[in-house]
Amino acid sequence: MKRLLLTFATLLLFSNLNAQNIEPIEQKNKNLIYGGIGVGGIYFPAYVYYERELQDHFLNSKFSSFVTVGTGTAAHWDGASNYAAAKFGLLLGEQKAHLETAIGVSYFYLGDLTGTLPLAASVGYRANKPGKNYVFRTGVSWPEAIYVSWGFRF
Repeated sequence: MKRLLLTFATLLLFSNLNAQNIEPIEQKNKNLIYGGIGVGGIYFPAYVYYERELQDHFLNSKFSSFVTVGTGTAAHWDGASNYAAAKFGLLLGEQKAHLETAIGVSYFYLGDLTGTLPLAASVGYRANKPGKNYVFRTGVSWPEAIYVSWGFRF
């Protein structure tokens, strides 16, 4: 009986020591590339962006923060104009659905809209299941207009 108890105690001790050596859970993917199209009356943008998540629980809140940079082109009545944009944004929500807001700057560098409205801003909905890499976005923005986009986390 003493041998059985001693064997059991030894196994219990070593299993507890090994439990401390478990590798941490892998961090979630913080990078996102997405592209999409928009409709704004006679203004039709198409774009691609890179996004990097900065911080979960931004300022101890339920918001996550991110920055995004990208480029696009906007077809309109007189041709097309190319632009670049950079934004800082916040996501509200920790499940599948998120409210997305962002504000920043845009610059039309080619075409007849050059110098137009240097502000970039957006409000929208983002669907991204926790642990999944695919992202769907829709909302209203400048310069993306009323947009729909899809992306991939990595």
